[in-house]
Amino acid sequence: MRLLKTGQYELIESNDLPDPSPQYAILSHTWISPKDEITYQDFKQRKGDIENDIFKQKGWAKLKRYCDRAAADGWEWAWMDTCCIDKTNPADTQEAINAMFRWYQNAGICYAYLEDVDVNKVLGRPTPRHKQSTMEVDLDDIAGKSNVADPNSFSHRALKPFLIEAKWFTRGWTLQELLAPPYLVFVDQAWRRIGTRESWADEIKEASRIEAKHLISFNPADFTSCSIAMRLSWASYRETTVEEDETYSLLGLFGISLPLIYGEGRLRAFDRLQRELITVYNDDSIFAWKALKPSSKHFHGAHGKGCHPGRGILAPSIREFWDASSVKSFGFYGNSFLLTNRGLEMNSKRWRRKDDPGKCFIRLNCGAEPLRHIDIPLSLTDDSYERIQLEQLYDVKTVNYDDWEEERGNQSTFIQARNSVNIVPPSSIVALEYPEQISIGKKYVVDYGTGMVATSMQRLAESPSAYDLKKDELVIEPSQLVFINIAMQCEWSTSELDIILNLTDNGFTSAGILTRGKAPRERLGDPLTRALGTYEALADYLHDKVPPVYPVVALEETDSAISICLLPRPSSERSLRLPPEKAKSVTPREYVLKVAVQKDGDIEQDGLASDSRKRRRMV
Repeated sequence: MRLLKTGQYELIESNDLPDPSPQYAILSHTWISPKDEITYQDFKQRKGDIENDIFKQKGWAKLKRYCDRAAADGWEWAWMDTCCIDKTNPADTQEAINAMFRWYQNAGICYAYLEDVDVNKVLGRPTPRHKQSTMEVDLDDIAGKSNVADPNSFSHRALKPFLIEAKWFTRGWTLQELLAPPYLVFVDQAWRRIGTRESWADEIKEASRIEAKHLISFNPADFTSCSIAMRLSWASYRETTVEEDETYSLLGLFGISLPLIYGEGRLRAFDRLQRELITVYNDDSIFAWKALKPSSKHFHGAHGKGCHPGRGILAPSIREFWDASSVKSFGFYGNSFLLTNRGLEMNSKRWRRKDDPGKCFIRLNCGAEPLRHIDIPLSLTDDSYERIQLEQLYDVKTVNYDDWEEERGNQSTFIQARNSVNIVPPSSIVALEYPEQISIGKKYVVDYGTGMVATSMQRLAESPSAYDLKKDELVIEPSQLVFINIAMQCEWSTSELDIILNLTDNGFTSAGILTRGKAPRERLGDPLTRALGTYEALADYLHDKVPPVYPVVALEETDSAISICLLPRPSSERSLRLPPEKAKSVTPREYVLKVAVQKDGDIEQDGLASDSRKRRRMV
């Protein structure tokens, strides 16, 4: 590892450090922004500009104040992630992330920098004109009852709400940085010490749900005092800038290493972590998760209409451990489990439902209390089971045992392991653009969201939807097929046609146009009356068409042509008529459907031009 020399603000390479390795201070902080922080490359290439205060002044000021703080407390050496890791080198990044917990564990002191906490502002003190020595204003170095470490002091009570709300407690990487160091002290915006981790234990519990005992005795390999589910619950409300870091920032909490694959995505990274924990440890609290409710601000999917009701035994997201902060492991001698190519094989107690033998529940060796083991409901699918009732877990107080029959001994149960969640794609807003000789008629919808067979055709609602729609805009939901009746007015006749809009269950949108009264799909009149069967049969045919490519040009007997073109457009900022908690994750895709008309003369000209091109090619 590289270190900073605090007195000179110099970055020293690992080969140039004293032997044995010196004791060092370490920093835990939230980044200003990648463009402002001083990086390893900056030290190598722009050191002169940095020292002359013409490059990354914010980052340089932060680095200097940190070094000054450490030097004032007697530390000659210091580590800071922004510049001590070469993030342009994958091997260097891999080593740093897998060793990070150990580096914090071996540090002499850790400074947790709370950039959004200002002691002077909180306590109503005037901000000094000139920089003072940090030693003069440290609130943990004051004699008497004004010491911030005293929970009854005015400064402690005044700072409490600001410390609890600090951004530092919302970030993913700071979780292991809170637990690993043997000594952690908080510093405010001006780098004044404001007390240790232990003196703020009650506030830390309120901010992070971590009991005080884990702050001073955390051991990555001890799951009896701190289960896998409990640790994941601590991280479930935290955020990282890079989505894979949501998983990678947890490696040290479990004492394991993983290859870093940036670009694999949040779900695959977390899937690899779970599989590694199952292989290394015998703590089945890893299965004690609950699906988030759709109203949750951390909800990343949906389990509503058209989605599969069950899921595998692995959680698709760390968010689903949101309610596991009280789950304890009851030792390692209850159940055994193994990941196989059939899924998870678990040997555990099993109860089967009397009136439905395809449903059962298994008992985990964990729970909130020793006599309240967690039970997971399962349903038989083909030759294995899957988890059902995703938003709840059973225990002895929630199960009516009159409905269940216990099977003798520990049973071997194969449970599907997949952890993918059915993500419902967003709705689509389609804006119609058409010339004056086209008139838009009624609109009809067939919904395939409940299965392969359509529900009956319905009139597409014209009433205001959840979106503020403009004139000639309509909303299509996933798994819906829409017919738009249009008419083209000619000099001596009117032609009727149908525009078809199809939004698949995966969110792919396609469009086509069909004439009426021609084989093989003749149809006339209102689809909800005499032509009902024809329209629904046509809808089924179009829904099953793979790929869903329909004619984009329709020729009428008059030789006039109507063509359509469906194009995506950037989403506009429009207000949603939804509750705020549901509107956060709703961003509809938007399209414009252009209808163009080509008259007889235009078609003839196109034909002549085509014949001319053919003749030129022949010559």
